[in-house]
Amino acid sequence: MALMRRVGEAVGRMHEVGVVHGDLTTSNLMLRHPVRKITNGTTDKGAYRGQEQAAGMVSLEGEIVLIDFGLAGQSVQDEDKAVDLYVLERAFGSTHPDVEVGFKEVLRAYGESYKGAGVVLKRLEEVRMRGRKKSMIG
Repeated sequence: MALMRRVGEAVGRMHEVGVVHGDLTTSNLMLRHPVRKITNGTTDKGAYRGQEQAAGMVSLEGEIVLIDFGLAGQSVQDEDKAVDLYVLERAFGSTHPDVEVGFKEVLRAYGESYKGAGVVLKRLEEVRMRGRKKSMIG
């Protein structure tokens, strides 16, 4: 759940500065692993991960980085921010259905990290309803 929390915080920070992504899918989220110090005092980003992968472990530590801002824009519209969240929710549901329930944690963290989240989250409900109606009608 900590990873989902970091996703929500990253989206909240983006919306706080007035940026909407326009294509907020899981493909446009990256996990930047922290730099690790190795024994001789130098830093290496790859050695530690390689050891983890060899041991069959996957680290979920690190910072969430949003990428591909080709469809992004500046907006103060709650609707635009709600659509960003809706697209991300649908992406999680289709590409990672096993963590779909964890999306609530994304929204909780979003709400805590963005001052205007209350209105956006209410608008998200409206966007969801339109999306359901559209998928029922075809």
